[in-house]
Amino acid sequence: METATQERTSRLFDQTMPNSEATATSLGVGQRLIGPLTELSIIAAKENARLAAELQITALEAVHDSHAAALRWQPAWTDALTDPLRLYQRGLAETFEATQRALTLMGTSARLVAQAADRLQTAATETGRRIRETLNSSPGMRETRG
Repeated sequence: METATQERTSRLFDQTMPNSEATATSLGVGQRLIGPLTELSIIAAKENARLAAELQITALEAVHDSHAAALRWQPAWTDALTDPLRLYQRGLAETFEATQRALTLMGTSARLVAQAADRLQTAATETGRRIRETLNSSPGMRETRG
C-alpha cells in the first residue's frame, strides 16, 4: 500500500514539476534580482532618514526664529501705552518678516523634498538598468519574456 502511494506521489510530483533547467535558471535570475532591489530599498530608507533629519533641522530653525521674534516683542509692550502707532508699525513689519520667513521655510522644505525625489529617481533608474541587464544576460529568459 505504501509503495503504491509513494509511486503515485512521485509521478504526480514529476508531472507538476517544471523543467529543472528552467527552474534553476529562474531561481538564479531571482537571486541576482534580489541584490539590486535590496540596494534600492536600503537607499530609499537612507534617503527617508536623511530627508527627515533635514526637515527637522529646518523646523528647529523656524522654532528658533519664532522664539527670537517673541523676545523682540517683549520690550514693545512697555512702549505701547505711550506710542500705539509705533506698536502697530512694528507689528506690521514683524508680520511681513514672519510671512517672508514662512515662505522661505516652505521653499526650503520643497527644495529638500525635490532633491530627495531626484536622488531616489536616480537610484531607481540605476536599479532598473541593472535589472534589465540581469534579465538580458540570463539564458532562457529572453524566450519566456516574449
